Amino acid sequence: MSIIELQAYPASPPSQAVHMVLDLLGLEYEYVEASLLDGVTKTPEHLSMNPVLTDGNLVITDSRAAMTYLASKHMPSMLTYPFQRLYFNITALYQRMGDCVYPVCCGQTMTVPEEKKEALEKALMMANQMTRSCGYVLGNHMTIADVDFMATYSTLEACDFINLASYGNLNVWAERMKQQIPKFAESCGKGAAAFGDCFNENYSVINEC
Repeated sequence: MSIIELQAYPASPPSQAVHMVLDLLGLEYEYVEASLLDGVTKTPEHLSMNPVLTDGNLVITDSRAAMTYLASKHMPSMLTYPFQRLYFNITALYQRMGDCVYPVCCGQTMTVPEEKKEALEKALMMANQMTRSCGYVLGNHMTIADVDFMATYSTLEACDFINLASYGNLNVWAERMKQQIPKFAESCGKGAAAFGDCFNENYSVINEC
């Protein structure tokens, strides 16, 4: 039986999400680290690169497809039905976070436009509502939607350009995720911190108005 291989970028939220799912499922895998932050020309597309998951002859190059495949094969209860909550992250929360942080991290600008912050805050408000009732993104147990959200939220925490204190449900949810995801510091925390360092090396709040 072949061992799963994950070629991933520790500072990339999509890579962190698949890494966390592998640990949650308790699977044996080989982790091949690729650097995003050293010795390359940074672009938003480069920093948001997807990991590559290989399982035998199967190769998956999209993080959400990889998470869906792993969950369907090893723990179907982690799947999200309907899938809207999973894809809310890529189409709203992650997308709007990326609009704010990637240009700064790439050195294209030192500031985050107010309209982009406001759009991100609206997505955070919706995510805060999602976690209000049962404490998870969807239903009363963790799904791959929670894991995907957590990779984005951890990067936001590390970049620290938006006050997250007002999103009480999300804060409680995030602390729960950190406790429930095995090896969270290794699979997500360290990479998010590295991304935050990159962002804050270039970010200047002084010039914003």
